[in-house]
Amino acid sequence: MHEYGITESLLRIIEDKAKEAGVTRVTTIRVVVGALTGFVPDCIQFYYETMSKNTVAEGATLEFEELPVRLRCRACSHVFVPAEREWYCPACQSPEIDIEGGRELYIKEMEVS
Repeated sequence: MHEYGITESLLRIIEDKAKEAGVTRVTTIRVVVGALTGFVPDCIQFYYETMSKNTVAEGATLEFEELPVRLRCRACSHVFVPAEREWYCPACQSPEIDIEGGRELYIKEMEVS
C-alpha cells in the first residue's frame, strides 16, 4: 500500500469515528508513523489536502509523530535504537536481533470542534 491508500484509510477511520461521536468537524489529527513503514509524512500530507475536501476533516491539521526503529537483542534482551545500518546489539555485539518497533502506523488522537 502506498501513501494514497494510507491516506484513504486514515480518512475513512476519521469519518467513522467522528460519526460515532456525533462530531461534525475535526481540527487536528495526530498520526504515528514508524520508520520501517516506508511511508513519507509529506506525501500523506499531500494526498490528505486533496482527499479531505468535503469531509469532516477538511482543513484539519495533520501532525506526525515519527517513531524510530527499535530492536531487541535475542542474546541479552537489550532494547536499542540502531545507529544507521548497524543492526547489532551495542551491549553484547550480538547480530541476533528482533524488531520491537518502527512498524507502527495509527491515529493517536483527534481534536474536534
